[in-house]
Parts: sequence; structure tokens; C-alpha cells
Amino acid sequence: MGASNINNGRRSFVKGTTACLVSVPLFGMSYTSTKYDKVDYKPTQTNGASEYHFVTCPRNCRDACSLVAEVQNGVMIDIQGNKAHPVTKGHPCVKGNTYREYLYQPNRILYPMKRVGKRKEGKWERISWDEAFKLAGKKLTEIKNKYGGEAIGEMVYSGNEGHISKTIAPGNLLEKIGATRLVRNPCDWPRYQGTPSVIGTPYSKDMLETVDSDLYVTWGSNEAYTAVHWARFGQDVRRKNGGKLVTINSVRTPMANNSDMFIQLKPSTDPYFCLGVCKVLIERNLYDKEFVSKYALGFDELVKETKEYSLEELAKACEITPEEIIEFAKIYAAAKRPAIAHGDGGQRHFNGARLVRAVTFLPVLVGALNKKGAGLFWAYTNLNPCYDFSKVMPDLSPKDENGEKIKRQTANYVQFGRALRLNNPTSLDTESQVYKEVTLPTPLRAVIHYNTSMITTAPNSDLIKKRLMEDDDFYLIVLDPFHTDTVDYADLVLPAGTFLESEDVQNDQISGYVCYNAAAAKLVGESKINLEIFNGIAKAMGYTDECFNINDPKVVIKKMLDTPFSKKQGITYERLVKEGQVKPIRTVETMKEHFPYYPYCKPTDLKFKTPSGKAELYSQYFKDSGFHPVIDLETDWDYYEAQNEFGKSYLKKYPLYFMTPGTQLQNNSNWGTNKYILPRVLYDGYPELFMNKVDANSRNIKEGTVVCARNEKGKAFFRVRISTEMNPGITYAWNNIWCKVTKTDTGANILCSDGISDLGQGSTYTASFIEVEKA
Repeated sequence: MGASNINNGRRSFVKGTTACLVSVPLFGMSYTSTKYDKVDYKPTQTNGASEYHFVTCPRNCRDACSLVAEVQNGVMIDIQGNKAHPVTKGHPCVKGNTYREYLYQPNRILYPMKRVGKRKEGKWERISWDEAFKLAGKKLTEIKNKYGGEAIGEMVYSGNEGHISKTIAPGNLLEKIGATRLVRNPCDWPRYQGTPSVIGTPYSKDMLETVDSDLYVTWGSNEAYTAVHWARFGQDVRRKNGGKLVTINSVRTPMANNSDMFIQLKPSTDPYFCLGVCKVLIERNLYDKEFVSKYALGFDELVKETKEYSLEELAKACEITPEEIIEFAKIYAAAKRPAIAHGDGGQRHFNGARLVRAVTFLPVLVGALNKKGAGLFWAYTNLNPCYDFSKVMPDLSPKDENGEKIKRQTANYVQFGRALRLNNPTSLDTESQVYKEVTLPTPLRAVIHYNTSMITTAPNSDLIKKRLMEDDDFYLIVLDPFHTDTVDYADLVLPAGTFLESEDVQNDQISGYVCYNAAAAKLVGESKINLEIFNGIAKAMGYTDECFNINDPKVVIKKMLDTPFSKKQGITYERLVKEGQVKPIRTVETMKEHFPYYPYCKPTDLKFKTPSGKAELYSQYFKDSGFHPVIDLETDWDYYEAQNEFGKSYLKKYPLYFMTPGTQLQNNSNWGTNKYILPRVLYDGYPELFMNKVDANSRNIKEGTVVCARNEKGKAFFRVRISTEMNPGITYAWNNIWCKVTKTDTGANILCSDGISDLGQGSTYTASFIEVEKA
């Protein structure tokens, strides 16, 4: 890393709090074997010269913070934000500042272990890597030979967004096995149906364009907690551009408290609000007639739809006033470069795709799509031309006698508990975008679990525990740096390195950088990187393909970056190591062979990748899928009432709407036991449940009361925080708090819906209902 990139003049030795942590011991879990002595890991600092390495935070808040790790003799002694990075600007989030403590926290797993007691007993025997690979290879081979490759599954999500750790290393092994692959559907899938149905693209404009915006609308997001740099984008529109900041959310977030206008919608009623805004824009002649005439299809149908409802009816459904709809429409239409930053919150409803579709109407009507700094922004940029995964992921999938790929069953993250059932296992029909559950012909007998912690993060998690606790023959292999909730249920535990110890590359999803991550620190204990672990299992199963011999991430990175696009853009391994990240130039010219549509076409000649080539305010696809072709107004409440398994009686039994947003102190289950963070996500040993005082008073519940929240999926225990952030009838608890750190070993995800969204087969985490009573 070049000296010009960092401040070499800062201290060469860490003192105070960070230095004290050097002596914190790291240990594996207890074991019954006396063959080995207990191992404590104590990183030792020296006065040697510091090295500085670029690393990229691999969490899925999407910011992909660029960080600089200071290392002495393989030990990371400090970490800071990269001041040269235009998104990070030297300031990671509060969590990122604790990565030194994260790396060396006491619950690191230091060596492989096998279970020797019952699940959850915590009895382990330390074993060598040779024995661990032999055990994994033997067990997986036996299962494959007896039941077929599809009896082996995977469980993974976004604990590490690095391409090698998340995709390449596991993908090669699982394809060679012919395993049941996982549909990774907690986030974004409804957007990939809703937004393209209007403007034909899943790809967002560059978020850094908002430097030119004069109106920033944060919608369905809590940036101050879950994407801190987005919060800066919004505040800069006010501070630097003299523009306005508007927050649209069901909860009064910190951004709402700093906004010019806050609109508090009833959850999932966003389409009503959008139709109301469209009505005002049209009836008051505030829309861009030239843009709509040139680029939009279905405007007449939209006009007709706006006449079907009064503004009072639409506002009532949202639990706001007509005046709020009018005021927002006037502010939005008056802006020259209005930006809507649309978060993930709106997708996790039963109407997720329809909700996202409705929001996309607004920039079309005001002609914002072809203006710099204006339009709709979300977290997904097109970096596909930068990589060639086929060079590092050969086609290893099973073939039939004609050499054609054999179609295999899939499981999905949201309904993983259903897929795990030994009797009547089910998953989604991947050939359909609408919800269609199908029976899995081959029950799962083993799962390789990595980059996630399903007991903490998956919805309806008690259903997952049921199979694990009732079937001792089920084999669970867990790769993890830490002793998570899921490790307690494992048969074989393999200590995986953190991103700070693993070289990789990944994407920045808000501005579109190819991001480098150095293996800055030495691996703790006997940990191995994911690439080496999956290759080791493959060899133990007798696989000899060349890809399983490559344990050097540098070789993989160089191969995958060997594309014509990356060559033209100067994106090389050597440059990434030196600069930390490279942003490809995506213009009409550079993207014409890859995606010659909006947002990569001429602003004066927009082309949308839709059936008509225009922005479609009327969607035949949505109509054919059984939904309203313009704006569909079904809400979560409507869905529950209409379903036979729920109905109105269900909503009477469980009347409180239950949301599970992210806390500022964790990202999914990461940082779950950090000693600085843990006391701040628990309330005297319990996770927090936020309730409106009206709902609390009617149940004789006070601040700090321990309560039992329940629904048909199970029950969890919380301490109550009385809050005015939500309207009556709405509750929330932080998602993904580790169960094992609470007094009752329960958490919010036990209660979360494992239902599926309208289109795209996404999650409905947010669309849950509960009842609450004193414990």
C-alpha cells in the first residue's frame, strides 16, 4: 500500500484501550477429551514497524467501507476509515470502529471440533484438520452414495460478501457434489421484479450523484443505523445544496427528526400514498408532460386509476392526512433534481414487489430519471463485466447421458425450516416468480453452513431447531470464526478466518467500486480461510479437479478479473492492492455491449429494458401474475385476512404488527458478542421490544416490564421500551440479537414470518403479527 494513501506519521504503537485488548485471551469451546491442553490465543505486539493494508468491510449494509488496517508482526493493532475513499471518507460506522476487538474477541473458535454430546450440551472434542476433513469427507460421501447429492444442502448469506468466500469456494464443491443449492432470498428479490416492471432495470444510478440533488427523500430506510453514509448524503443535500430532506417511514427514525418533512405511513400502505401523490401531480398539472409523452406507457390507465379514489380515502388507508400527500407532491414536483433513496424495508412485505413498483412511478411522472442527481436510488450497481466467474468456477454440475445439466432441487433461506423437515420438506418453485411451494423429492440429510448463523437470522427459527433437536442423524457442518447460536447445534465445527485474515474482492453496491480486501492479519489459532476449507473437504471426498488445488486467493482474483472490460478499465490485481478499490467508468460507450439501457444510455434518448422500451405505468406482466397492472393496493392486513391459514380471527388473536429492523450496533448477527456492543443491545439481559404507550397501557405493561411476545410460530421474551416512535398497533424489536446472550435463549426471529412476497419470492420479515403479555 502506497505511503501517499495513509498518514504514516501517526503513532506506531497503540496505547490505552486498544492496547489493553492485546492481552484478552481467545479460546475454543469446552471439550471432553483430555488429549489436548486448552489453548489460549494471546496476540503479542512488538515495537516493529507497522504495515498498512486496505481492507473492505464485507457486510451487506451495502456501503462496503474502505478501511486501513495497521498491522505489526501479523497482529492488527488498529483500524481506521480510508480518508481517500469518496463514500467512507475516513469514517466507518460505530461497528467498524470495533474491528480490532471483533478480530480478537474471546469467543473465537481456534481449532476444529466434533460434537461428543447431545446438541446444545456444549460437549466437544478438539480434533486436527486432517481428522476434520476426513470426517466431513466420509460423512458427506456416505450421504451422497446412499441418498444422492441433493441430500446435502447449504446455508449461507451475507456474513462475508467477498466473492471467494461467499460464491467461488463453496460453489465449486457444492456443484461437484450435485447438492441442493440455496436461493438466497432475504433481500432485494421483490425489487428485482417491481422496479424493472416500470423502468426495466435492477441497477441503480450512482449514489454519489446525490451531490447534485436538491431534494433527498429517504424512504423505508433507517440510514443512521444501518447505512450511515447514506445519512450523510441526505444531510449534505440540505447543508451544502440548500435543498430539502424528507423522510417516509413507519417509524420516526433519527433522519426523520432532522427532516423538513416526515410522513409516517402505516406499514405496507406505500402504494396508497404513491397513488395519492400521482393523483395530485396529475390533477394539479405538476407532472412533466413532455417526459411522460415521450417515455411512458400506460399514463391514461394511471389517470383512470387516480379517479377511482378520493384523496381522503387514500390518506385514511395510510393513516395520514390528505394535506401531507399534497404537500409532499408539491415539494417533489418543485424540485429540479429530486432523489428518492429507497431502502430495503419496503420490500419485506407480502406486497413487496407491488410496493416497490408504486414508488418507481414518481420519478417517471416528474421526469427525474434523466437528470443527474435525480431519480430513484437503491443498493445495486452493475459490476458484472468486471468479472469472469467461469475462469474460477468450472462447470462441475452433474450431467445426464446427453451431457445436459440435471435439474436439481433448491431450498430457500426464508423457508429453510420447511426445507429441513424430514417429512414433507418443501421449498419454492424456482420456475415461477409468484409464490408456489413445492415438495422436495430428496429430504436433506446434511447441511454445510457458512457466512451466516441461521438460528439467529432465519425467520421461524424454531422450525429449524425442531429438525436439529429431533434428528440426531442429521449432520451439520458449521464454518465460523465465532461460537454462534448455530454452532451449538453443529456436529462438526471448522474455524473459519474472518475477512481481516482472508484476501478477497467484492462489490460496493451504492457507487460501483471493485473493492479489494487484504489478508491483513495472521489467522488466529488454527483457523483457515473458506477457500482452503472447501477445497480440503473436496479432496477428502476424492475430487481431483484443478480448482480444488488452488488455495491462493491471489490466483483466483487474477483469473476472475481477466475480462476485456477490466482490461480496458485498468482493473488489475496489482492496482487493487495499491489503491484499495477501483471504480469502472460506466458510460453509454463502455456499457453498450453489456447493458445498453437505462441507466447507461443517453439522457436525451432513454431506452428501457421493458417489453415496450418505455417506462411502463401499465404492466402486462403484473396483470398476468394476478395483480393490478397499474398500482395494486393490497396491504399486509389484506393478505392475512384473505388467507385461509390466517383470516380475520388471526388478526384478532395477534393484533400487534411486529417489525424487526436492524440496530446500529449489529449488522445481521455480526458483532453479536462484542463486549462494547452487547450491553447496548440488551435491556438487563433481555432483547428490547418497542411498544407505543397506548398498546402498553391497555395491557398493563410499563417501561422495563418483561413480556412474552407470541404467535403461532413460537414465543420470545423481551423487556419493553415505551416509545412514541410508532403509532398504536405497531411494535418492533431489533433483528438478529444472539439468543444465547439473553436470559431466555430466545429472540425476535422466532416470531418472524417465513411467508413469501407477491413476486420475486422474497422475504416478508416485516409482515408479522404478535400478541404481548406480561411474562
